[in-house]
Amino acid sequence: MKKIRYLPFGYQINAGNIMIHPEESTLICELYQKYLEGSSIKKLAEYADRSGIPYRENANGWNKNMISRILEDGRYWQGDRFPVLIDREIAIQAVTLKKSKTAQKGKLGFLKRKLVCCHCGNFLIRSQRTSDSITWECKGCATQFGPLSDEEILDMLEGKLNWIGQHPEQIERKMIHPHSLSIQIARMTNEINQLLDQRQVDAERVVALILDCASEKYQQCHVEQCDHITIKMKEIFQRYCESGIPISELFEQTTEKVLLQPDGSIQLQLQNGKII
Repeated sequence: MKKIRYLPFGYQINAGNIMIHPEESTLICELYQKYLEGSSIKKLAEYADRSGIPYRENANGWNKNMISRILEDGRYWQGDRFPVLIDREIAIQAVTLKKSKTAQKGKLGFLKRKLVCCHCGNFLIRSQRTSDSITWECKGCATQFGPLSDEEILDMLEGKLNWIGQHPEQIERKMIHPHSLSIQIARMTNEINQLLDQRQVDAERVVALILDCASEKYQQCHVEQCDHITIKMKEIFQRYCESGIPISELFEQTTEKVLLQPDGSIQLQLQNGKII
């Protein structure tokens, strides 16, 4: 039978008094600090596991629920019955951040509208059989992805967008230079005019050249449009890095699709067509 913990993690009884537990309290401080630095609840559970300090006697490792309880426990900083273990300002920052993330992650709709299968491009359907088993199913090719929680997908999305913000050059696409296209268009136009000036016009050849020329002109317009979109996206990512616009807003303004991969990772198809 597992021992019931009557004291919050981080405290111990010494000579009848509630005291701070040295090793456990150090781990708690590290968890709060890492959370404020951007670590996910899952990553914190993995970190706590590696510490070798059990959450309770005979516990089978750490999980996200244990970490959440620690980040939400006001006894660590309120100083009523238990000695203060966490600086109040740090604790309030962590609680505020967690509430903000919880509210954001409860609104998965902005992502689900763009989450697609990497194999066939069809939209994915969220399937939840138990609280710990969320899978994503493609109705097009019947591929199943997961288990993969909402939190894990959103963490990957935020990580990917943050990485792009730090490496804006990755947004750019490798395209034919517009000047090269212009030379090709000019050559085709001259050839069309020469054919039309002939006494006997090869209508089939002229029509084919006109269609090819129109295709080249469309491609040039597409290049210019993509360049414009790329420049705009770079400005959006810069604004995100400088002023911290909401991740959902950044996502809507820059991302066309989210391609879920068989290994549970994601790729983003940006609005200029670049896949990262």
